[in-house]
Amino acid sequence: MAEAPAEFTVADREYYAPLDTAAPKGDPFAPGRPAEGWLGVASGVWTMWHREGMPALPADGWKVHVSARRSRAAAVLDTVAEICFAQDVAFKHLATDHWYWWVHRKHASRPQSGKFIAAYPADTAASRRLMEALREALDGEQGPLILTDRRFPGSETVQYRYGAYRTRERLDADGTRTLLTRGAGGEEVPDRRGASFQLPAGIADPFAVCPVPARPEGPVVLRGFSVGDAIVHSSGGGAYQGVEVATGRKVFVKEARPFHGLGEGEDDAVSRLHREWRTLTALHALAPGLAPEPIAQFRAGGHEFMVTEFIGGKALNRIPPTSHPALKTGSTAEEFAAYYARCERILAAIEAAMARLHALGWTFVDVSPANVLVTPDDGIRLIDFETACGPGDTPGRMGTPGYVAPRHVVERDGRTAHDDFGVSGLAMLLLGCLPNTPGRTPDSLTHFHHDLTGSAPISEVLWKRATRYHPPSENPALPSPEEVAADPLRHLAELRDATAAGLLAAADPAHPARTFPTVPQGYTANTLCVLYGAAGVLHALHRCGIAAPEGALERLRRDALAAGPELAPGLYVGLAGIAWVLAEHGLLDEARSLLDTADAHPLTGRSATLSGGAAGLAMGHLALYRRTGDAHHAERAHALLTAQPGGADLSPRLGPDDATGLLHGRAGLALAHQQFARVTGDTSLLPRGLALLHAELDRATDPDAPGLLFPVSAEDRRAMPYLDCGSAGLAHVAARYLRTVADERLAAAVPRLLAPLHGTHTALPALYNGAAGFAFVLAEHALLAGDEHSRAGAVRAARGLYKHAVPHDGTVRFLGMGLLRYSTELWTGSAGVLLALDQVLAPRADLLFTLDAPAG
Repeated sequence: MAEAPAEFTVADREYYAPLDTAAPKGDPFAPGRPAEGWLGVASGVWTMWHREGMPALPADGWKVHVSARRSRAAAVLDTVAEICFAQDVAFKHLATDHWYWWVHRKHASRPQSGKFIAAYPADTAASRRLMEALREALDGEQGPLILTDRRFPGSETVQYRYGAYRTRERLDADGTRTLLTRGAGGEEVPDRRGASFQLPAGIADPFAVCPVPARPEGPVVLRGFSVGDAIVHSSGGGAYQGVEVATGRKVFVKEARPFHGLGEGEDDAVSRLHREWRTLTALHALAPGLAPEPIAQFRAGGHEFMVTEFIGGKALNRIPPTSHPALKTGSTAEEFAAYYARCERILAAIEAAMARLHALGWTFVDVSPANVLVTPDDGIRLIDFETACGPGDTPGRMGTPGYVAPRHVVERDGRTAHDDFGVSGLAMLLLGCLPNTPGRTPDSLTHFHHDLTGSAPISEVLWKRATRYHPPSENPALPSPEEVAADPLRHLAELRDATAAGLLAAADPAHPARTFPTVPQGYTANTLCVLYGAAGVLHALHRCGIAAPEGALERLRRDALAAGPELAPGLYVGLAGIAWVLAEHGLLDEARSLLDTADAHPLTGRSATLSGGAAGLAMGHLALYRRTGDAHHAERAHALLTAQPGGADLSPRLGPDDATGLLHGRAGLALAHQQFARVTGDTSLLPRGLALLHAELDRATDPDAPGLLFPVSAEDRRAMPYLDCGSAGLAHVAARYLRTVADERLAAAVPRLLAPLHGTHTALPALYNGAAGFAFVLAEHALLAGDEHSRAGAVRAARGLYKHAVPHDGTVRFLGMGLLRYSTELWTGSAGVLLALDQVLAPRADLLFTLDAPAG
C-alpha cells in the first residue's frame, strides 16, 4: 500500500490537504529591523521579502540557502535579512518555529531538510558577494547540511545550488510535473532536487575553491567498516548494510546528520544516536541478545555513525502479504491453522522480549512492524532502540501511526502501555488488518473476524490480543456481520446510501483547492480529473442517479476550460476524462473544446497509456463519437491508436519501468483497441489488442498458479490483483475481448484472473486497489458473461466493505490511500466505493468509462 506523505496530514484533521494551506502555527519569525520599502508576504509556510520596485529576477541562477540551529534561527534571520536588505537581494524564510521543526523533523523531505532561508541574487557576481558577506557575518554559527547544496567555502551555514528562480514545469503523463531549469545552452532540463548536489550539463560551479573529488567507486570504508547498500533513508540520516573489513563480519551501520531529524527542542538525530548507543550498551550488559550488540561509534565526514550486529530476517510487516492464506487462491483450513500457529509463536516471542525489557525497567515505546525483525527460524529481534526509555526517564511521543498508545491509555495503564498497545497492533497486523480503521471504529473488527472465520476458525489467542484496546461497542452504528450476511442486498443498499450521504456532506464547491476531498496524489496531479478529482466523483454520482452538490458541475466546467493546456490529455488524469464527464452531463461544446486542446498536447506522442496518454484520449474521442456521430472523433481515435509502436518500442510510452496494468500498461491500450471496434464496428485493431493482452499475460509472476498476479513494473515486483495494476484490470479487459473474438489463451486465463478477486482480504476499500475493485469487476463479469459464481463473489466482496466503513453522523466515510485521512475521490475514496456498490446492486453497462452499451 502506498504511503501518504505526512505533510498532507497537518492542515486538516479529517481530510488530506497541502501543507501550505495549514493555519500558521508556532512563534513567528520575522527580521527585527525591516528596511524601508521592503515588504514581507506570507506564502504557505514561507514569508517572502522583496523591495517595492525591485527589478525582476532572472529565470535561473545560483540560489543561496542559509541553515541554522533551531535555537539560533531568529538571530541568524536578523543577520541574513540585514545583509539582503543592504545588497538588494530578495529572500524568503520559514514563517514560524513550528514550520522550522516540520522541515527538519525525522520524517521530513530529505531534499528540503535544512532549508531555513533562501535568497535569490541577480547574477553570479551578486551570489558570490552575498555569500562572502554572509560567511563573515555568520562565522561561528552552525547549521544542517542541505543535501541538494554545497557549502560555501569556509562556512557551516551558507550553501548554494543552481536552479530555477521562477517555477517552470513539464507535465508528465501521470499528471504530475517535473520542475525545469536551463542548461548551459539555454535548453530546459529537469531541475533535480534529490539528495545530492547536481548541476545541469555544461554548468560549472564558480564557487568551488578546488576541483571537487569524484565519488569513489565501490563501497565507502569508514573506520574499518565498509558501508554498502542503503536499507532506509530519513532526513536524519541513513541505515546501511556493512562489513567489518578486518573480520568479514556483516554489520549494520546507522548514520546521523547533525541538526536534522528533530524531535523536541533541539533533540536531533545525533543526540538520539548517542542515546541509542548508550541504550544498546546498557542492555547488552544487562541482557545480551535482547537488543542488537553495539560494536562501534564514531564521527566521519561531519556525520555520526553507530555500528551494531547485523540481524538477518524480514520486517514483521512483510509476513502477512507474503504468507497469509487469505491472500492465496484455494487456501485450506489447515494452511490457515498453520499460519495462525506461526503468528502465535511470533507474537509470544515479541511479548517475551517486551517482558524482559520491562523487567529491566525499560520501555521500547516505538513498537511498530518495521522495528520487529522475524528471523529465518521464526524468532524475533527488536531493532531501532532510539526511542527506548530507561528507568526514571519519561517516554517521548515519537511513533508510528496506528501503533502509538493514546495518552489516556498510558495515563490509565502506565508506561508499559506504550508497548502493550503497539503489540496489540502487531497482532492485528498479523491477522491481516491494519489498525488505522479499527482505531476510528472498533466495530469494524467484528466484520473482519466474521470474514476470516468464513475461511477457517480464527486463532482466539491472536484475536484476544488484537482487540485488547479495541473492544467492539455495545450499540454499533452499523449492522453486525451476521445481519449483513442474512440480508446482504438490503444492507448493501443501506451502505450505498450512507456512503453517498457521507460523500455529499464532505463536498465543498467553494473550497479554494478542490470540490471533493482527495488524496495527496490529487494535489500533486490535479483535483479536476477522473482518478483523483471532481470529474470522477461527478461521474459516480451521475451514474448512480444522485444529484451533485449545487455548483460542483459548473466549477468543473469553468476550471477545466481555464486549466486545459496545463492538464494531461488522457482519460484518468487528464482532459479526455473530464470531457467524457462534461459530455455525459450534456456539455458537448465544452467536451469538444477540451478534446481539441488534448489533441495538441505533446504527451499524445510520448505516452500511450489510458491514464494520461494516447489510449485515454482515444477513449475520450470514442465517447463523443458515440454521443454525436461526428466521424472526426472516430478518425482521431484511430489515428491515436495506430500511431503507437509495438514490441519493445512501446515500453518507453508506458508507465515507469515498463509498467503493467489497466491505467499505465498494455491492458489499458488493449481496452482502447477493443472499444474502438465496439463503437465503430471496425475490427482491424483487435489483433493488435490481443497481442497486447498476451504480452501482459506473459508477465504473470507465477504463470502456473491457480490465480494469476502481476508485477507493478519491471522494477517493482510486488504481485498485484487490483484494477489499476493487476489481475482485476486485465480481467476487466479480457472479458470484453471474449465477447468479440475467440481466443483460447484468454478464455483459459480469465477464470485464473478472477480467482484472486474472490478473496475479500485487502488493505484498502478502494475501487482501483482494494475491495471495491474486486466487487466491481466480479459484478461486471457476471453481467458480461452471465456467470453466477462471479455474481456471488461480487456480493461477498461488497459485504467486505463493512470492514472499512467508518460511521459518522448517520453517514459513512472511508479512509483514502495511506489510511490517515478520509477521502472521496474515485481512486481510493468514497466515490469508488459508491460506484462498486451500485454495480453490485444494479448491474449495468458502462459504469466505469467503457462504451459497451449500444448508442442511443
